[in-house]
Amino acid sequence: MSKYYCGIEVSEYGLENNKVDYRTLAKTFNHVLNNDLMGVLEAQGYYFEQISGFIDNSDEIEEIEEEIEDLEYLITEDSTEEEDEKTQEKIRELEERKEELEEEQEEVAEIFQYYIVDDDYNLKEANEIVFYCEELDLTIWGVTHWGTAWDYVLTDIDISDYTDYED
Repeated sequence: MSKYYCGIEVSEYGLENNKVDYRTLAKTFNHVLNNDLMGVLEAQGYYFEQISGFIDNSDEIEEIEEEIEDLEYLITEDSTEEEDEKTQEKIRELEERKEELEEEQEEVAEIFQYYIVDDDYNLKEANEIVFYCEELDLTIWGVTHWGTAWDYVLTDIDISDYTDYED
């Protein structure tokens, strides 16, 4: 049984891992390798905005902050020392998790190849790094892996969300 994403057959590796692979993703739009163009254009004063590929943990960080705030209200003169210690330990655990999420959010991925693309919809769905220059109406995809065949690199897109099968 084959499974398709946007009419393109997903690799065996993608099927095994229930994710769309890079080879399949890349076949859904036109792309041309050009590692130097973005740098040359930026040097000439053109601005590229990153429009996709962000790690956004802000909702989870906000939830943790609210939970910490709620726990801090539990520490009162009426609570026992044992209760306070347990609450403090839970607060420390939450603060550590919050710090991990903040660090992850600030990580900058290393880009190994740049591709000019004609469509960024599927790239955004996969949360790939995408840059756009409004003045030139130019979209560039930043690929963050090197050396692995594209049918063995997985995207964030679950193939279970797609029902186009062929027996």
